[in-house]
Amino acid sequence: MAARILILIAMLAGSGSLRAELVGNWDFGTGSLAAVESLPGVALQYLPDTPIYQSAGGPPDPPPLEFGSPQSFGIATLGSATTPVLRMPDMRDYGVATGLLASFPLLANGSIPGGDPATKLNRYTLVMDMLVPASTFAEPPNYLTIFQPRGNADGALFVRKPSRQIGATVAYGGEIQPDTWHRIAVVMELDNATNEPRYETYLDGAKVGEIIWDEIIPDNPRDQDLKDLDLIPDGLWSIAALADTSPLLPTDRSGFFALNDNSGELGLSYLANMQFRSEALSSLAVAALGGPAAGPIPVPEPSGLAVLAAAAVLAARRLRSPGRRAGQAALGIAVPANPRR
Repeated sequence: MAARILILIAMLAGSGSLRAELVGNWDFGTGSLAAVESLPGVALQYLPDTPIYQSAGGPPDPPPLEFGSPQSFGIATLGSATTPVLRMPDMRDYGVATGLLASFPLLANGSIPGGDPATKLNRYTLVMDMLVPASTFAEPPNYLTIFQPRGNADGALFVRKPSRQIGATVAYGGEIQPDTWHRIAVVMELDNATNEPRYETYLDGAKVGEIIWDEIIPDNPRDQDLKDLDLIPDGLWSIAALADTSPLLPTDRSGFFALNDNSGELGLSYLANMQFRSEALSSLAVAALGGPAAGPIPVPEPSGLAVLAAAAVLAARRLRSPGRRAGQAALGIAVPANPRR
């Protein structure tokens, strides 16, 4: 039994299934927004370089993206002084379509109460290696948007400048150090049980915030929207067709926005890596990614493979243990309904 499980693990590893949930991985090493690894049809665009910017009322001559290195930009090194880095300019006062747009063929996962199929991406993970300069913390507004599921709605991940914490609404935690590289992650599982986290944030591998639907106290309009509109299956924090943001965008592609905001909560920042996955990574998987590092963010093993590996080890132990032979036929590893918990 153990040998068969180990063979299955090897087959999975060789078949490329480890990367089945990877949507896109970027390290900006080519001096462009091209992905180093991605599903077919994935694209990352700077919105001011698209017709969307002008149609959204952006003024002429927006500042360009800049590709360089910590050495060329005069910022903290990451691995080395020559690690590829993307400089995101200060886009305050340039409108509502000024950040990065990641787009890909339509994706959907998760479940809807009542058994209806989900039409949007309800389980996903975004990981970014990011540096926020001290100058950005010293300037208004009080928030810096990191991640926006829909371009026409409030973001789902911010840096709150007074406290330098990351999160959204009722969940802020950690502390972003100015002029320092950090690995920031947000994990969504919008169809999770109402008494389990549907939103989790991580800083350098450590969980710093979570939102549990049952614990939201809707005593103000924002938290009421969080409970009724955002943190629900196929809600506003799911990844939807781009047409849900604007009729000018396609109906046959999903996408999300990074370092973009609908109310000008922007500022100068730097990116070294970004990874997006169509699964909700476990705390252990995010912890294994660790802190910021040069090169593309590693692709963690899916939880199912970890379960198989554990099964192989346990099976081998049972086969070696006296008195266990009679139970070999019933050997099975109970897999939790939700392997993330």
